[in-house]
This record gives sequence, C-alpha cells and structure tokens, in this order.
Amino acid sequence: MTKLSTSKWTKYKLLKKSAQLQTYLPETACLKEAAFWRMIKSYQEVIIKPTGSYGGKGVICIKEIAPSAYELHDGAKKKNFQNPKELYSYIKKLTGKNFLVQERIPLATVKGRPFDLRVMVQRRPNSSWHVTGKLAKVAGAGFIVTNIRRSSGKVVSVDEAIKQSNMNNVPLNKILTQLDTVALRTAAQLHRYYPSIRTMGIDMGIDSRGHVKIIEVNFIPMLSLFLKLKDKSIFRLIRSFHKK
Repeated sequence: MTKLSTSKWTKYKLLKKSAQLQTYLPETACLKEAAFWRMIKSYQEVIIKPTGSYGGKGVICIKEIAPSAYELHDGAKKKNFQNPKELYSYIKKLTGKNFLVQERIPLATVKGRPFDLRVMVQRRPNSSWHVTGKLAKVAGAGFIVTNIRRSSGKVVSVDEAIKQSNMNNVPLNKILTQLDTVALRTAAQLHRYYPSIRTMGIDMGIDSRGHVKIIEVNFIPMLSLFLKLKDKSIFRLIRSFHKK
C-alpha cells in the first residue's frame, strides 16, 4: 500500500472533502500559469509557496496594483513589474515544480504587521482530540510571512494579538470558540487519513472582520514556540500530550 503524502497540497485536498470545512479554506491550486492568472484575476493578491516545506521558506506574495502592473513581495524585498510575461518568468525562476498558488488571506494586523495563529490539537493514544494551546505569530516589520525566525517577528498570546489588532468590534470569545471548532474539525477530518498522527499544529488566519481561514496543517510543529508565551503551563500541557 502506497504511503499517503503529507504535503500541503494533499492535506488541502483531503480537507476540501469536508463540507463543514470548505468555507474555511482559501482557494489553493498547483502553480501553473493558467491557475496563477485566474487567481490573480479573482483575488488581485495571491501567495505562492512550496508544497513540501514549512517555516515560511520560499513564500512570496504577488499583488495586482493596477491593470498589468504587479508588486512581488519576497521576504522584506519588493519588486515591481509592468509586463505580465516578465512577472511570470521571474516567478518561475524563484519556484520549482512543487509549488502552490493560494488566495491571499487579508490577515488582521497589530500595528500594521500581519499576524496568524498556531492552534495545537492533540490526542492521547485511543483518545479524542483536544485543543491544547494557541498563540499568535506577528510578522516582523516589512515582512508578509509570520515565521518568527525568518521575519524577526514575535510570539504573543491570541488574546493580546486580537485586543491590539485592527479587528472591528469582534467579540474575543466568539473568535476563540470558532478557532477551537474549526481546529477540532480539521483534526478529525485528517485523522481519517492519517490515523497514527497525534499532534497537529494548525496555522489559521483571521481577517479584520473576524473571519477564520485555515492556512496549513503541520504534523511536526515546533513546540518551542510556546515557550515564548508568558504562561508556561500551555507548553507543559502540550508536552504532556506529545510524550509517547
């Protein structure tokens, strides 16, 4: 029996099978020229990322700023293009075969810097799934990726990020409940295909209106991020589930 891939693309397709989760998934496709231009036309801004690596490596953002005028954001660098063919030729130089193009989620911001959320969902052997911890990753100045090491960003509690954000009058409890619900549904859906997995780090985005989206799911998440929170009990709980 062939082992099921754990790539971002495979997980996306498996999550897409769930009617309950479809509304929380940003449109995603394998990077092909036709798919890229279709999504630029639909959303004006897209993310391109490798399907096999994590940590913000290889992630670029392209935004249509005017008809046939585009801005490419790679790390903290920006480059403008006035010619569609030149833009896609440049993208091909930056990418390889296994890349995805994804609708850009207009992430909520803290002091102008985008942030997303890491939600840990875990289970003990032969037990049900539990949300064991959450944190917010705030991008460094000038970066689009929220990966802490890559953008020199920071980790804060979800409560702190939301309270300091540009979100407009969205009740905190409502967001926290929605995050937990979506995270548990995500874990349950993927567990059907990866029954041995007991820990998932689910990256989720929220826009300024409080709408939640699933960015990607990591089966080997970096637990040490939770040591950056003031409340160390969250890390201890995660570690207790992680031990075999």
